Amino acid sequence: MAQVEQIESGLYKISGNLDFSTVSALLAQVQSLVGADNSEMKVDLSALDRCNSAGLAFLLELVADARRQHRKISFLSVPEQLMDLARMSNVEHFLLEE
Repeated sequence: MAQVEQIESGLYKISGNLDFSTVSALLAQVQSLVGADNSEMKVDLSALDRCNSAGLAFLLELVADARRQHRKISFLSVPEQLMDLARMSNVEHFLLEE
């Protein structure tokens, strides 16, 4: 199971397992929390237990959504296992702070 909570305006924390069984529901949850807010979005990943390629695709979808809305997005406390997966897919630059 995975969940997202809004810590404060623009700051969200994702916890649990990001995998095929959790990402579609989580994407809908994030989109409803964020709504039309155009402020910078920060996503804290320190509470992730596990993330596979579906979870990485979910995070890349958040990046795409942010870009479509002209919003800056950054990821905080990216677990090393997730960075390894991103490196293998040559998309680690999307997860690094700008």
